[in-house]
Amino acid sequence: MAAPALAQDTEGRAMSGDLGIHDQVHGDLGSGMVPFLVLYGGMGSIEGDFGAHLPSLAARRPVIGVEQRTGGRDTLVTLAAMRADTLSVLDALDVGRAHAVGFSMGGMLALDLALSASERLATLTVISVSQNLDGMHPAIAKMNRNPTTAPSADALKLLPSEEDLARMQAGFSDNPDGPEQFGRTFAQLQAFIVSDWGWSDQELAALAVPTLLALGDSDFTPVEHGAHIAAITEAQLAVLPDATHLSITCRSDCLLPLIFLRITTAGTGDGAFDRKGDRP
Repeated sequence: MAAPALAQDTEGRAMSGDLGIHDQVHGDLGSGMVPFLVLYGGMGSIEGDFGAHLPSLAARRPVIGVEQRTGGRDTLVTLAAMRADTLSVLDALDVGRAHAVGFSMGGMLALDLALSASERLATLTVISVSQNLDGMHPAIAKMNRNPTTAPSADALKLLPSEEDLARMQAGFSDNPDGPEQFGRTFAQLQAFIVSDWGWSDQELAALAVPTLLALGDSDFTPVEHGAHIAAITEAQLAVLPDATHLSITCRSDCLLPLIFLRITTAGTGDGAFDRKGDRP
């Protein structure tokens, strides 16, 4: 569902190397408030994954959304490339640090930012993420490794429906690079998910940003694996009942209070280092 128009909305492109990265801003970045940085899931979009949340998020502080992989990138999708793109957006907007909220692959990117550029994040909320491909539900991991595999009964309970897929494709109708970006993105993400992304326990243990990990009780990531990540990183773990990978971002009733509480209790000095020039 697309977000209703919000005050002081702007859109632009920030250059990351020779690639233009589309961004949108809701609210006033000059307000002195550390903004939210929302990072959507692989086949999603800013409005598709966060549209239900944007009005409430923007009522509290500015919101920055980053449209990953825009500009017709033909190279492999990597966390390092998306991290560089996202930091380029923050730099172009003169934002020193943000409260990152990422879903699915956007959550992986947010976690990568926290581990590689922790000074740029005040807090971290990751929704429906795993440590690596092996951390996902075995049936989901098997299908990702071999897309021709017929889905098992267990996998069918977790996979998107035809209606879900149609909604995802519709979300690309106004993609900055055209609706055909849907097919390109799907192929790019299939290659990415079976690549060597992920983190060891030792790498996760170095996480220094106050973190909330939210999962659905029927998510791509089993609750047990989420508990493993939380134990290593000292993150807060929230398991939403009756929530799947495809429905969890619709649960504003649960997610928004958790996100706001994470910020309130983080003790990060929220007003400090808001602009790039304010950072030491």
